[in-house]
Amino acid sequence: MLKVFAGILAISLGAGCAPASFRPAEGAAAPAAGVSPSQPPPGGPARPAAPPGGIGGALDRATNWLITKQNPDGGYGSSIADPKSSDVGITAFILYALARCPRQYKEHDGPYVSKAVAFLTSRQQEDGAIYDPRDPSLQNYKTSVAILAFLALDRVKYADPVLKKAVAFVKAQQFAEAQGYVASEHAGFGGIGYGGDRGRPDLSNSQFAAEALHEAGISGADDLWVRLQTFVGRCQNLETVDEVVKKAGVGSTKDGGFRYAPTQTRGNTETIDGEKVFSSYGSMTYAGLKSFLYAQVDKKDPRVQAAFNWIRSHFTVTENPGMATTTEPGKGQQGLYYYYHTMAKALAAYGESVLVDDRGRKHVWAKELSDQLISLQKPEGYWDNPAERWMEGLEILDTAYAVVALTVCQEELKKFEQAGGLKDVPPSRGTAPEKSTAPEKPKGAGAQGGAVK
Repeated sequence: MLKVFAGILAISLGAGCAPASFRPAEGAAAPAAGVSPSQPPPGGPARPAAPPGGIGGALDRATNWLITKQNPDGGYGSSIADPKSSDVGITAFILYALARCPRQYKEHDGPYVSKAVAFLTSRQQEDGAIYDPRDPSLQNYKTSVAILAFLALDRVKYADPVLKKAVAFVKAQQFAEAQGYVASEHAGFGGIGYGGDRGRPDLSNSQFAAEALHEAGISGADDLWVRLQTFVGRCQNLETVDEVVKKAGVGSTKDGGFRYAPTQTRGNTETIDGEKVFSSYGSMTYAGLKSFLYAQVDKKDPRVQAAFNWIRSHFTVTENPGMATTTEPGKGQQGLYYYYHTMAKALAAYGESVLVDDRGRKHVWAKELSDQLISLQKPEGYWDNPAERWMEGLEILDTAYAVVALTVCQEELKKFEQAGGLKDVPPSRGTAPEKSTAPEKPKGAGAQGGAVK
């Protein structure tokens, strides 16, 4: 999930590429022995646009910082149920970021991995879900991210029982015929929700589950994917409105983008010709594109092309497009690192290194995204979104998102370079961070809570 290019390619890709046991990046503090918890460092000046080490250096600074945030119980973050205990969802994401980054940290590298593994495996329940019974929220999210972490660590070692049980749990969360759902009657058919309840599924949880199941190797012929296609399609603002969604009183903006769920949104609501519609926005459109691709929908399918055309019309690395309004421009910063993370994975899955926007401008998206992420990194190595919605007030979560996104960018830029595509790359467009109108978050707040929207 990360970035780099021509003249500075050797620097950007050279640092932090090969798996190795932990060693601090130059200029970064090593984690204290035993890795005790500490308060996040105070905010400093914005990271220069071209800091030493490019992507590799940025990743080393970030992972070094994450490692110092480990708690005595082996986990990361702070549980809502018990602030003295680590959070399962945050721990899973940090472990995933550490295992997925170019250095591919393993248990033998240190307690910052081995103790986190022990923390998560001890939280696996009889039904396969991975969560703390004292905080039964977000079961699907926590288990899906844990699956990604264990797959990145060692898919063979953790195949049975950890992954086998966890995958079975996530599959069972789909709103399907076995639970009484009917495709022609229920808008939530085929989707996956937070888990632990049978309320309404959403595209955010569904895309995490879809990625976990895809990476776990669930067959493309599995009926799960056909059902998922139905749900994802109902979250898309197409020209023709699905009949079940129409009966629920929801119309369409007809722009090809995506919203949070068939009959609800976390974005903006509009009225078009007297009909209620939910605006498309970036993070969910990338989630929808990625989910369609995981669900075996052909890249040339009109639904996929409609989503990609929305992305071409709204391509940016400075905000979560579709969230800002004329009266609340700062909303464009909400969910920004979730957006970066989902954008990198979706465009990598789509498989085109150069995105041509609706004005004919060419974007080497991995270069532009990685440039932007590096420019936003704090000197201490972390990232921080002042717009706190969807738990992005937690530097530890923002940093995990950024590490995974940067890793993807780096991988995609390597492929692009090997194909000879980095010659005469134009300057990055739109990589300078926009000044957010969101209120500044007080610095020094400890990480707490569980997961995202």
